[in-house]
Amino acid sequence: MRLFKLNTSVHKWLSLFVGLQLLIWLGTGLYFNLMDHSKASGNELRVHSHHEGSITGFDLFPIKDIISEAPQEVNLIWVLHQPYYHLVFDKGQHSYQVRDSLLFDAVTGKLFNLSEEQVLTLAKNSYSGQGKLTTPVLSQPPFSDHVRQQNPMWQVAVEDENNTTIYLDSITGQVLRHANDDFRLKDLMMKLHFMDYGNSGGFNHWLIIAFAFATLFLSITGVTWLIQQYRSGLLKLGWGTNRQKVAVTFSNENTITDISAVGSSTVLEELASSHVYLSSSCGGGGTCGKCMFLSSTQLPITLSEQEHLSQEQLKEGYRLGCQHRFSEISSIEVNTDRNIENHELVVVATNFITPFIKEVKFKVKSGKQLAFKAGAYMQFDVPAGMNSLRPENMPENYEKYWESYSHGRFSHDGVTRHYSLVNFDEESDELTFNIRWQTAKDGFRAGIGSSYLGSLQVGETITAKGPFSDFYATSNKKVSRVFIGAGSGLAPLRSIIFEQLKKHKDKSGLTLIYGARTEDDLLYHNELKSLSEKHKNFSYIPTLSNPSEQWQGHSGYVQQVLLPYLSQKMALFPIEFYLCGPEAMMSEVEKIITDAGIPSNQIFKDKFSR
Repeated sequence: MRLFKLNTSVHKWLSLFVGLQLLIWLGTGLYFNLMDHSKASGNELRVHSHHEGSITGFDLFPIKDIISEAPQEVNLIWVLHQPYYHLVFDKGQHSYQVRDSLLFDAVTGKLFNLSEEQVLTLAKNSYSGQGKLTTPVLSQPPFSDHVRQQNPMWQVAVEDENNTTIYLDSITGQVLRHANDDFRLKDLMMKLHFMDYGNSGGFNHWLIIAFAFATLFLSITGVTWLIQQYRSGLLKLGWGTNRQKVAVTFSNENTITDISAVGSSTVLEELASSHVYLSSSCGGGGTCGKCMFLSSTQLPITLSEQEHLSQEQLKEGYRLGCQHRFSEISSIEVNTDRNIENHELVVVATNFITPFIKEVKFKVKSGKQLAFKAGAYMQFDVPAGMNSLRPENMPENYEKYWESYSHGRFSHDGVTRHYSLVNFDEESDELTFNIRWQTAKDGFRAGIGSSYLGSLQVGETITAKGPFSDFYATSNKKVSRVFIGAGSGLAPLRSIIFEQLKKHKDKSGLTLIYGARTEDDLLYHNELKSLSEKHKNFSYIPTLSNPSEQWQGHSGYVQQVLLPYLSQKMALFPIEFYLCGPEAMMSEVEKIITDAGIPSNQIFKDKFSR
């Protein structure tokens, strides 16, 4: 399975690499079809002249008397109507390769070097435009306009609208190239088309060979993936848009209904189209592991399900709605209400209860009392608009925490955000949420959901869907429960604890290990202390990572407090663990718990995000 996961990862990265180059090929290919070839050649204003003459009237100097070393090649050439011997002592197969040669006056036999005036004259003779030619410069390779050229060249820049540059052979004065902006654009497109990112000047280079092998490996990994999908039963070919019925049992209501949907879509999508909403915070990407359902049919297990579901859940038949098509199932059970409604909520109270967390209380505008399990969350529809980077009305005792954050506003698109309820359903007719104001890390943009909800005033309204219940206490009355949270992750834990003690009159052991930074950051500290004094089966253990000198409780992170607790309590009775907080904290805590021998099906996590 590890090899298959590696195969899948390699295939995805190769797909990205090959796909990007394919897009580049499409773009450059379109350019080559639409470009003006005359302009792109750079020769639109070039005059091709042949420097030939007649030796009649010239008394040529004997070649053998010029130099003792025998050259590989001797050519009689004409420069500005005068004859010269071009002696080549060494050269490559191609004209752009390194060459060793000299030019001699064919009449006097003396060594000859081109002057700037002569080069300028030769350049002018090759140019038909109106631009002004600047002083020639003898330049050494490399050249951006002629990357293959390995010999020095005279370079004459022209002051015209197309930024023409004329290149001449440093020895013979032969005009080698006219380059302008049109030519440079074509040259760039050629570089992209032939993947010549190393400026080799051709297409026979290591990168394009590596790309060929990458494409081969992409095909191999793709075929391997298809074979594995087929063997797992995940590769099914479907034609058309046939609809089929599936019996859906709602465990919350103990009711069954038939839902008709298109078989080729996912279970998550088709249930949502029938107004049955499975929990999901990743939009069906397979990364949150929340859209669980129980299937009566034995379904193949995907990699995402292996990562997010326990072995016990998989054996029982639990799967993720985003990973399977509707055509694969005949009957399922879901732990959600049949119709999750949209509610218009009105703000009835809003106050900072820590430096960065606001307690916002709502009531349903219609007056409806919502029933839900403690630990539930709601999905808020945040409209597009302008939000503040930091709170406008901050309690004086918290101002010191916000001094380094600047005032300002930022724009944003409409989004959805999830927030857990602090209270349980029978505690109050209000819906209470802890909104942690996510600060602007880059100085330009704060948390969209938190800054919007944190800025709502009493009487203002917002639309929310839910509540959704996928993180809640089990019905097992013979276990102790340990709740581990940090920051605003306390919200669902508080809800469950209060429900267990006040609604269900739970007599089993309950322990809350709660981490914060300072005393000011502790949520509901006095309330939880009072609760632990009233209920002897409830223990409240706060710990601070940056306490003051006056703090007399635990110091450090929740992980440090958990370790000694596990060694004391684990062997005495079965324990369930409920985690909510930053992802890094939950991952570390989960590892500590599993390393201590606790099965993963006794660990429950509630992920929250910005």
